[in-house]
Amino acid sequence: MINYNYIWLSKLVNQFLFLMKKNNHIVVLVGVCGTGKSVIGEKVANRLEVPFFDADILFKEELLEAKKDSASISNNWLTAITDLIDKEFYKKGCVVSCSILKKEQRLLLAKNIGHEIDWVFMRGTYEEVNQRLEKGLTQPLTESSLESDFQVLEIPKRALAVDISSTPQEMVDTILKYLARKYG
Repeated sequence: MINYNYIWLSKLVNQFLFLMKKNNHIVVLVGVCGTGKSVIGEKVANRLEVPFFDADILFKEELLEAKKDSASISNNWLTAITDLIDKEFYKKGCVVSCSILKKEQRLLLAKNIGHEIDWVFMRGTYEEVNQRLEKGLTQPLTESSLESDFQVLEIPKRALAVDISSTPQEMVDTILKYLARKYG
């Protein structure tokens, strides 16, 4: 028996991937540490054939500085991310994962970039993320750091929300379907 839904979806994703190669797009995965932003971001970037960047690792010093002094988060850390995205947009576009947890930070990044950003929010409860940490499915993080992230988190309203309880393949497919519908 032929699965016509799968064939339709496969055609839609392939059309989208063709269009993505002709256009430069920016996909930014956000959420608290431990939600799988980097793993999923890398898989999405591979499918789109664009570079992937984990801004939390690339700009670790700026992020640590920013967490100590919340006023500087809009300066050094966001400036570094903005410069990276702006440079990559003119090449092929890119996929970026970062812990931009506040609405103000996302608005500032979007304003400074000047290109449309496709935001993806990696949605999960404290318990789900904590379980991922305990199972070693994500980078090590202290419980107090996780609590701090959840306290600071302002859930984005204008982002695709991807449930972290889904399988990695389901998360990637959800993101690609969203992009295919939007640009296809």
